[in-house]
Amino acid sequence: MVGDGQDGETAVQGGINRALQVRAAPREAFGAEKRQVFLDHLAACCNVTRAAEAAGVGVSTVYDARRRDPAFAEQWAQALELGYATLEALLIERAAGGGGYAPGATPVPGPETIDTALALDLLRLHRNLKAPRATGGAPPRRASEEALAASILAKLDVLEKRRARQRVAAAKAARDGAGSGPEPRSR
Repeated sequence: MVGDGQDGETAVQGGINRALQVRAAPREAFGAEKRQVFLDHLAACCNVTRAAEAAGVGVSTVYDARRRDPAFAEQWAQALELGYATLEALLIERAAGGGGYAPGATPVPGPETIDTALALDLLRLHRNLKAPRATGGAPPRRASEEALAASILAKLDVLEKRRARQRVAAAKAARDGAGSGPEPRSR
């Protein structure tokens, strides 16, 4: 990258059988500053669409960044955890105060603007996603290497015996059918 002093960064590009060209460097559509705005809003409202709008990017951009960047995915998860903790704290405060909340103008729309029944449903779903699933029945078994090898060898032995019986039957059929010739077909 080469700085030209006027428009910012530039890049020198070229290719096979092409002259070198000086072009503007590709801009990062979802850089560190926009990511931080997104994460701050996500932690405040737990709403990906609203947080992406606040950062000035599309929803697909943030989901692509989460899929490609494990560090960002971890920050995303932490922001959601913080948002759910805030939501839970606000619901507890609302319940303790009698539920008389009047939302004011805030720069970051927060969980306080959400319907209480909806917030409780969201918290229940969030907890269910984190809870270990009860599968019922006995825990899955893992065979030892020796038991696995013995099982495979036993199955191979059964297959070999079956193939031997088929070979004997084929030889007997060939021996019985060799002297008589082809059987007539009936209609």
